[in-house]
Amino acid sequence: AAAMASRTGFEPVNQPQQEGTADNNAADNNAVLQSIGLDMNTLKKYKWYILGGVGVLTVVILATCISSAVKPKAAPPRERETTAKPTTVSTTSMGSTFTTTITTVPGPQIGDEECLGHKGCPDQYPLPYDSGEWPSEYTWTGDLPEGFIWGLGTASYQVEGAYNEDGRGASIWDTFSGADTVGMKGADCSYCCKQAPCPVNPAMGIQGATGNIACDGYHMVDTDITLMKSMGLKHYRFSIAWPRIFPTGRAADGVNSKGIDFYNRIIDKLLDAGITPYVTLYHWDLPQGLLSPPEKRAWWARDDDTGEPIPEIQEEFLSFVDTCFTAFGDRVKMWFTFNEPWTMTFLASGWGKAPCHPDLSEQSKDPYIAAHNVLNAHAAAVDLYRRKYQKKQGGKIGITLNSDWREPKTSDPQDVAAALRGMAFNLGWFADPIFGGQGDYPPSMRRFMGDRLPKFTFDQKALINGSADFFALNHYGSGWSTYSEKPGADNAYASVTNDGLVHGQSAWLYGAGWGLRKLLQWVHVRYGHPPIYLTEGGWSIKAEDVSSGTADKERALYYYNYTSEMARAIKDGIDVRGYFAWSLMDNYEWERGYLERFGMVYNDYRAGWDVNAPVAQASQPTAGLQVRTRKFSSCWLERVTRENALTHPEDFDGCVKSSIFSGNWTDARHPHCPRKMTVDMTGFNGHVIGANNDSPAGCNGKTDKVWGPLRAAISGGTVVVDFSSIGGSDRLHGFWNNRTKTIDWSDGGFWMPIEELVLV
Repeated sequence: AAAMASRTGFEPVNQPQQEGTADNNAADNNAVLQSIGLDMNTLKKYKWYILGGVGVLTVVILATCISSAVKPKAAPPRERETTAKPTTVSTTSMGSTFTTTITTVPGPQIGDEECLGHKGCPDQYPLPYDSGEWPSEYTWTGDLPEGFIWGLGTASYQVEGAYNEDGRGASIWDTFSGADTVGMKGADCSYCCKQAPCPVNPAMGIQGATGNIACDGYHMVDTDITLMKSMGLKHYRFSIAWPRIFPTGRAADGVNSKGIDFYNRIIDKLLDAGITPYVTLYHWDLPQGLLSPPEKRAWWARDDDTGEPIPEIQEEFLSFVDTCFTAFGDRVKMWFTFNEPWTMTFLASGWGKAPCHPDLSEQSKDPYIAAHNVLNAHAAAVDLYRRKYQKKQGGKIGITLNSDWREPKTSDPQDVAAALRGMAFNLGWFADPIFGGQGDYPPSMRRFMGDRLPKFTFDQKALINGSADFFALNHYGSGWSTYSEKPGADNAYASVTNDGLVHGQSAWLYGAGWGLRKLLQWVHVRYGHPPIYLTEGGWSIKAEDVSSGTADKERALYYYNYTSEMARAIKDGIDVRGYFAWSLMDNYEWERGYLERFGMVYNDYRAGWDVNAPVAQASQPTAGLQVRTRKFSSCWLERVTRENALTHPEDFDGCVKSSIFSGNWTDARHPHCPRKMTVDMTGFNGHVIGANNDSPAGCNGKTDKVWGPLRAAISGGTVVVDFSSIGGSDRLHGFWNNRTKTIDWSDGGFWMPIEELVLV
């Protein structure tokens, strides 16, 4: 009880769990008695009066308990520490050793989250920036710690496409977006499409946009990994589509071997290219076969009599992750069970993410049912991995959480309390059970929400407590928090505004690099300085075409500002191990379709026909024609990654121009065989001529076979050539590699520049 009472927005909560011990139970009992003005000594002294039936005291006690249970109230002010005690911690991750000096910063107490009036509200503003002292510009330059990880990420439904190919079953996002799922495995649910064109969920923002084709990633594995290699990328985070492994979601219906083969191919090619895979097991594409309300409610399942959550699909999820650990765990060493459980439960319960089903969208209870089931499934998956695989495979496992930063709009203690509540009720909702040391939700959240918040059993608490080897965090933006007399959607009695903050293309995205530093401080102190991986962060910018889309210095400035504040946090002693930008390329942005672009690579979707889309069939992404072009931001990040040091985007010249391809080349696969590429004045078109020789010795200038000219389409540092007339691919992609000064081709070949060209 004493440990619980000290939990706060900025106070460490990861205390050792001591449930079940006699001393702890006695302490708990004493704490309860103290809360009503008694202690154990007093109880012993007056035991005969109490046992004699002093009914008035009993009534007072019961009334006090009932009042505390149904109405949140302010906690009294608590004494605060004034001296920080530094601690040195050495940890090892991915082959690198980090030595960190930890300085615990005194902060508000648990009562600060609970106060709804001035009494007991915090008198300390969240650090490290005081109210009104936020930086207006960022000037950090310098190195990051040795071994720091820079990476990029994607997710299966957002990039793969091939939604009905090679045995993949239907997902809830296929149904939500209106894709034609008639006849697909798992698509026989209560609300599934019965005849095309299929209905689109009203919550889908861009009607007609589906993941049917997306970035055509299923068919462009070679191209995309060649692109990553040419960028100098060393770390790549992606997800595995559950319905591509188990089409109906049920293990009893059989595993799809083609799905296993697909991800094996990705992992092997990444490793061959020197890129480390980081794998998310669930990034929202739930197999539709597991959701058919009211009979099957998946993460939203509950006992109809008691209203308590039930683990309806937990065993199916465990079968899926067990299969993944078995098939891929010999090569994958970093696992994430779920991506953003807040998004997939809170927003999916009526706020714009799939499924947004009317039977699962009662905001007062459905998000909390789903979250409870997801947290228990996460804990069970981690337990499975640790018991069965971790020792022999040598990997690590965690969960990716997400949060904006809530900054008090003023130094008014009520606004400070509102901001701390917002953090506890959003990030703390999922982080406290795992990292808080008690295996339970934030106490303030329990106090405000009462019985609406499900309860963990003793065994569930034991399993979920500490069920992550690291703290993975997605963070994009910040907002101002103000005390509100109304509870709001998250019951935090706080309103959030964004005035004065830089606005991205997305309606919800407001940037403030200092917000990341404050968020890292919050996590660092509240959860006892865990190793942190920033697994997503990004900036959306509108783009009409490739020229405007690749000129994204604004995005590079976002990353510079955010990673500058991250670097300062590291200097403060916060153990940040890596940063993954979102995203590798422009992709399907869920209910916003293809309108909003977060990619560091511009994707030309080559709009055309998709007969399986519900509407706007003539303006959908097409398969086999898409082209990737690197943006300014990706070239800037390549330099940062190579040097492991930040440089201001204004001091960076940008990516190469298409004229880089104009010149003479030789093919490593055809020794001494020349090639010549020309680029026209537009910079978008060109031609290639060359010679081959079947001799192992290559070209000799006498018996060579001259070919060309072949047409080349060029976009920045990307070239696409039709080699079909000489037995090659009709759309072979090549990417300029700035490190090796070569053209890297998606068939594994590469061209090197030469001084002169001789064709006989």
